[in-house]
Amino acid sequence: MNKTKSLCFVFILILEASFAQTKEEKKWLELEAVYSGLPWYNAKGGLESGFVYMDNIDITAKINFDEVFNWKDNLSLFVYGLGNHGGQATELMGDFQVASNIEAVETWRLFEIWMQQNFFNDRLSILAGLYDLNSEFDVLRPGTLFINSSFGIGAEYAQSGQNGPSIFPVSSLGIRMASFVGDRTRIRLAILDGVPGDPNNIESNEIDISTEDGALIATEISIYTSKDFSEDQKSMERSYETRRRKVGREHDVYKKDKVNIGGWFYTAEFQTVESSPEMDRGNFGAYIGAQKYIPLNEKEDYIAFFARFGVANSRFNRLGSALSGGFVMSNPVSVFDDNFGIAFSSGFNGSNFQEIQQSNETTETVIEFTYSLPIKSWIMLQPDLQYVVNPSTQQELQNPLSFAMLIQLSFQY
Repeated sequence: MNKTKSLCFVFILILEASFAQTKEEKKWLELEAVYSGLPWYNAKGGLESGFVYMDNIDITAKINFDEVFNWKDNLSLFVYGLGNHGGQATELMGDFQVASNIEAVETWRLFEIWMQQNFFNDRLSILAGLYDLNSEFDVLRPGTLFINSSFGIGAEYAQSGQNGPSIFPVSSLGIRMASFVGDRTRIRLAILDGVPGDPNNIESNEIDISTEDGALIATEISIYTSKDFSEDQKSMERSYETRRRKVGREHDVYKKDKVNIGGWFYTAEFQTVESSPEMDRGNFGAYIGAQKYIPLNEKEDYIAFFARFGVANSRFNRLGSALSGGFVMSNPVSVFDDNFGIAFSSGFNGSNFQEIQQSNETTETVIEFTYSLPIKSWIMLQPDLQYVVNPSTQQELQNPLSFAMLIQLSFQY
């Protein structure tokens, strides 16, 4: 039944995209639907060789009330429905960092719904509702080309919490504030329900705020270092683009150099990672990341580099730190408006976990080669290769080698 629904959705999407017209001006109503299909083959290593197919459907709507009522400052309502179907690559590869960023339990859910009000000519923004933390926090734009989850958000951050932080595929209720300080510094602060959904029911996006669950407090400072960073680029308006959306990316890339410095803290008690665990507080982490764009010619072709390092309190988390980096080249074949990238991500077991696990391996490293090719403005193909060294740091597992082909269809109104 789920497969039938997905096929019907794809057919409708193709028809709509064929007749859709692109308009750059801001509209009072913005609609988008993205279908991502990902056939995945694990050629060798890991838990077993084999094939899985997974897909992801993103349906979003945004109402810009400032356009309706001709207000000066932006006021918007955003709604995001999410559907996931198919298998899971991790069940073949046995990796910890999750090779596919659309891998999730089969279900439909309301992923986000929030209101955002901007002030002072969009220099200050307050957002409240169900909110995907990773839509704005810990984002390095070149890394969003890749399919492995660790290039969307750091592995040590993604592992945190009782049901993860407020990221794909389950979000939390909370509030986010953002503002520019000075000429080049953006500050964000988010306070979110500490337990997204229901850990005992992974299909649920239940909202249950309690003192026991506590809160996740996240903050980030972004320093923009590009020489051509201008006054009109300081808007706090969130131009939402899901990290799973690749269609049209070449038109929407925010090609500005920046440095991110962030941190997170859970107020609730957590079970320690020890042979004799106990409940305690102090689950926190921090990270630093940077992106650098280097123009190659007058056609705005570029090569972009990114790097990130993060730490987490190893008393409560398996990974004590993570390191990632890579590069992306735009238009390697100039007539196609395509992108090619190579990246790696290493997750390092914390000292507490290392003491209790039955393995001498301490680090899992994934290496990814990917190439995105837009066929039309509404369809994109992306062949992908991933090789994982020491999957889940289990000595009995051989290093898996996998091949995938992301197929993405997009409709915008």
